[in-house]
Amino acid sequence: MHSQRCAATLCSLHPQICRCASTFSSPNKALVQLQQKLILRVCVANVINNVITVSLRKQLASTETLYDKPTESVSVKAAAKIQPFLDDGKGKKIIRTSSDKVIVEDNGKEQTFKLDYAFGPHAKSTDIYQDSCDGLIKRALLGYNITVLVAGVSGSGKTYLLSGTEEEPGLAPCIISGLYNNINEVRGKKEVFVTSSFLEVVDEKLTDMLNPHPNQMNIREHPELGIYIDGLSELVAYSEADLLRLYIQGNRARKMGVKDGHAHRSGSTGIFYINIEEKQAGSNKVGLRSTITIVDLAGIDAYSGAKNVVSIISALKSGGSLDYRNSKVTRLLQESLGGNAITLMLLTLLPAEKYCQESLQSLQFAQTACSVKNKIKVNVDETQGLISDLREGIARLRNKIAQSSESNKEDVLKLEELIKDLQVAKKLTWQEKEKMARIYEEERKTNLANKGILDWVMDSARRDNKEIHEKIMLLQREKDQLTQEYKDKRKEVDDMKEELQNKIADYSKLAESGKANEKETKKRVTAIHELKEKLKRDTEVLKSLKKKLKDIQDKLKEENDAAQGITVTKGNPELRYKIEAEERRRIEVENKTLIAEELERMKMEAEHQKAEIQAQEAAKLECDLVDHKAEKSVVALKIQTLQQEKEHLQSDLDRTHKRHKDELEIQQLQHFQTFRQYREQFEQQKAILDQRYRKLLEDAVQDAVFLSSRNNLLMEESENLQKEIGELKDRLSVSEGKAPAKAK
Repeated sequence: MHSQRCAATLCSLHPQICRCASTFSSPNKALVQLQQKLILRVCVANVINNVITVSLRKQLASTETLYDKPTESVSVKAAAKIQPFLDDGKGKKIIRTSSDKVIVEDNGKEQTFKLDYAFGPHAKSTDIYQDSCDGLIKRALLGYNITVLVAGVSGSGKTYLLSGTEEEPGLAPCIISGLYNNINEVRGKKEVFVTSSFLEVVDEKLTDMLNPHPNQMNIREHPELGIYIDGLSELVAYSEADLLRLYIQGNRARKMGVKDGHAHRSGSTGIFYINIEEKQAGSNKVGLRSTITIVDLAGIDAYSGAKNVVSIISALKSGGSLDYRNSKVTRLLQESLGGNAITLMLLTLLPAEKYCQESLQSLQFAQTACSVKNKIKVNVDETQGLISDLREGIARLRNKIAQSSESNKEDVLKLEELIKDLQVAKKLTWQEKEKMARIYEEERKTNLANKGILDWVMDSARRDNKEIHEKIMLLQREKDQLTQEYKDKRKEVDDMKEELQNKIADYSKLAESGKANEKETKKRVTAIHELKEKLKRDTEVLKSLKKKLKDIQDKLKEENDAAQGITVTKGNPELRYKIEAEERRRIEVENKTLIAEELERMKMEAEHQKAEIQAQEAAKLECDLVDHKAEKSVVALKIQTLQQEKEHLQSDLDRTHKRHKDELEIQQLQHFQTFRQYREQFEQQKAILDQRYRKLLEDAVQDAVFLSSRNNLLMEESENLQKEIGELKDRLSVSEGKAPAKAK
């Protein structure tokens, strides 16, 4: 009875035990022990299975919580960047920093403003990025929206702080570089898709800086996507270079927006969006998405949209009524100020005494911003799951409508709505965004060409600022005008020269014939002298025009050289060699033209002198002497130009040789470094494989030893059990045989 109750109890733990327990109903002690051993083994296996199941469930739950984090409340962070002090002798420096404090001296009194960060005039953009932005970029790859907003009064260096120069990149290039450094760390584990847009707001007008199309753009709000701009182009950035190129091109388009560049920049707000979508490698289901928003806010002293930002922040602090729709800038920054974004406000300050009131107002604005609370959450991208659900719903409705004998109007309307939702959802997929980006790339070329800034925006070998570009254009127009005047005057001089030669020839023939009287001879000589004097005056005018043209050409060459100094040819040797070859050909052509013009001038002067000698009946030897003098000066000029060309070619040859030598050394060092890296990686992989192989070998040996010993134990136990079962059977047989005899 005891064994039956035990078996019944254990049967409830595992169904397989029932089959084992049903075979044992004898009260024999040995059978009960055997039964308990078998039941114990089954129970241990069942417990192990349960532990593994619980562990897997915990792992699954921890994976799901990654996308189900609660809303978090964070404060807007504020920082200040003090610009360098320019001492003009009319004022003094009144602002300084101490740790995270900004101290302003106002009429002998000091006011202290505590912010999250305070950067002095010597702080570089890289330092500002490391201290205040690096951690934000890491959170962007965890699914959080990030906003970096640069504010300040007009002319305080907001745009320069963001963009910087080629030698000292600004904050935006540092953010782009930091983003791709973090992307490269997770590459292989995650798939990351990056797109970008660039928007400008001027006088409540929205302009697409990457694709300046004339279409109307509207600000809309989506329950999942938040605030977005309908009609704004979104271009794909496959690498850090692509994203940086889009940012630079958008800024170039902003600079060429209007004629008055300074007024345009002070009243213009630029917003650069970096949209990030990521998912686990090889997965098409739930992923993360986030947006990095870089804002170059218009001067808070010059533009109503920026002043509305101040009003919104003040209302958020005091708990007053909020109206983000007062301006398009505040509407676009709705998520950044009181919404779903981690926001850093970076203030630029001018330390001179004459900007004291503006600096105090700006710092009070920054301190107010620190009290604003944003409610952030991880942004989950369920586009693929949504598309699958929509397709299943469409299929069910279609089957229902097809099987129904009468069409249901509600089902048809619902089907149409699901189809529209599916089309919208498909536009959010990576494949569709890549397709639209290719279309936008073609459109933007046409739109930029229509505005006359295609070469300026798209060509990386163009000038890097509007002032140089406009100066070159003015110099080019002046050069063209002077060239035309020079050609016209040259034609007049040539015609006068030919006329003078004809008059001299007619006078010579008349003098040789002996038929000319004194009155006619005097008349012809007077006409020749008058024409000669006029020719001299026009020749001086021609020389003056030529000198002006040469000066314009020199200035244009200097501006072109300065413009080429800030191009991207540093990283493109082939393009640089082509430019240098073109420059050499241009110099050769100019030298040939100069020699030809000088030869013509000397010939003309020689002809004039000949005419004077002939008119005065001078000797032929004097004419020959004039010819030889003219030829001597021309030959000297030829020698001089050839010497210049020789020196120029020698200089080019030396520079090319040095450049090739430097590049060869750099390539050798790069190859050596690459080989060393490959070798280190090989050694590391080899060590890892050796360690793994030894570990596997040790585990295999231990497993083999364990299995062998375990097998021997089981075999012995099996033999013992067989013996015990046989003995039990024999005893049963004996007891059964004795029982009838005892009954007698």
